Amino acid sequence: MISPTAVRCQGFGTATANRSCGTCRDRRILCDRAVPTCTQCSRSKRHCKGYGIRLSWPNTRDTRRAMVAKPVFPRAKRNYWSDIHLLAVSPWDIEMHYYLTSSVRKEYARPILHMPLLWNPLDLKDADKDLFQYFQLTASQSLTTFGHDPTKVGNILIRVAVGGNTPSSKAVLKSLLALSSLHRYGVQAQAVELKISALTALAAASETDIGAKEAIQHVAAGLLLCSFEIHQSSCTSSQWTWYVCGVKGVIHNLSLKKYWQDSEFTTLADWVYYQDVLARFSLRHWYGETTEIPESPPELCAEAILRAPSTFAILRLLSEVCDTVSLRPREIASADEFGDYRGFLQVLDWRIRNMPISAAADEGSETAAVLELYQLALLVYLHRLSGKALDEPVKTQQRVDKAFNLFSQMDSCQRQFPVFILGCEARTDEQRAVILNLIARTEKSVSSRSFLYVRLLLQAIWTQDDLADKELHYWDKLSSIISCASILPTFV
Repeated sequence: MISPTAVRCQGFGTATANRSCGTCRDRRILCDRAVPTCTQCSRSKRHCKGYGIRLSWPNTRDTRRAMVAKPVFPRAKRNYWSDIHLLAVSPWDIEMHYYLTSSVRKEYARPILHMPLLWNPLDLKDADKDLFQYFQLTASQSLTTFGHDPTKVGNILIRVAVGGNTPSSKAVLKSLLALSSLHRYGVQAQAVELKISALTALAAASETDIGAKEAIQHVAAGLLLCSFEIHQSSCTSSQWTWYVCGVKGVIHNLSLKKYWQDSEFTTLADWVYYQDVLARFSLRHWYGETTEIPESPPELCAEAILRAPSTFAILRLLSEVCDTVSLRPREIASADEFGDYRGFLQVLDWRIRNMPISAAADEGSETAAVLELYQLALLVYLHRLSGKALDEPVKTQQRVDKAFNLFSQMDSCQRQFPVFILGCEARTDEQRAVILNLIARTEKSVSSRSFLYVRLLLQAIWTQDDLADKELHYWDKLSSIISCASILPTFV
């Protein structure tokens, strides 16, 4: 039983309420605890250090405490640190620990990692013109593009939105305003109403003849609605997957190949490809509720990829890695199959190591540091999944150390995939602090979207690493933690 004068301080022992001010305690005299200055300090004209909370270990003979200090060193060495190991864990972490370490998974239900909904109750009445200008100047910087300047992509969306007075162009405009309202004020009634108006306009547009112009407007509206869903990572469903699937279906079904030469359309197609590749990564590790996840149409045709800047070599390789992980080493029976599998992984490893980082940084909007982080993340991810097929622990650790060195030097990193994959490798408090500080710096930027899900997933993975007495299987650990999310997370 815990004393009324002490509270359990997670991970730091016991917080004990002081019965006297700091000055009286030092002088060893009775304190009447008057506020703001005790009587003893007032009479002696001394500075009153005030009252507060101090962290201390309870006495070993105090039977009222739930935890007591048990030093493991002799009295002569009592100034040294003990090996008492406290973990900041929650009931969810313990349930997840039992789930991961159980030999029979069916005995334990996979716990759900719930996301708080950040709701702003204000009934905003801003004019659409203000939201339109805000999108052009600020909100467009948060578009989750890759290899293209998001502000330029925002200007393309603006031109598509004002390119007519049809239901499809109205859908683009309302989607644009919804994202702008969400970016400016958070989740509130105005943003939701604008999103519903965009969906209503899309439904009306689907009942009319859809030409090439309307199809491009459908793609633009779908991408904006997808950005709306993932901006704060606090929505209650996996609707963003439907928008990615929908825009892919429009591109396939309406045969827009002749528009690959159009730079504006190619920019939107590149955006779709980026969203699609990262969605496939999430789905590879997702064993959660599948009723809200649509069946995705085939991948985008090769013309969209080949005409993109060389930054998309990274995404092509990530796409191949996602396809490769479906054949994990423990599922390959014969030696010949394993040899072929290892040979393919070695070729893929060589291609990742020889990506043209400098050329890609010159062509696209991504910095060389961000592209190098993608390269390191792909190599670490591939080697962790391959098991003994690519057994190079020393090189993998060198890449992890290099990545954390880059993280500590960067002001921000908008790309969540490398932060997540490389953040999973953090084993020390110093490395974890580097990741959390980088996320905090990034979220202060107007161009950033919420890292809330990435932060929660990383903390869950770190806790499981601390609880386990041996190295957890990489695939099972990532898949189990990601599948615990209440909605399918995205790492764009």
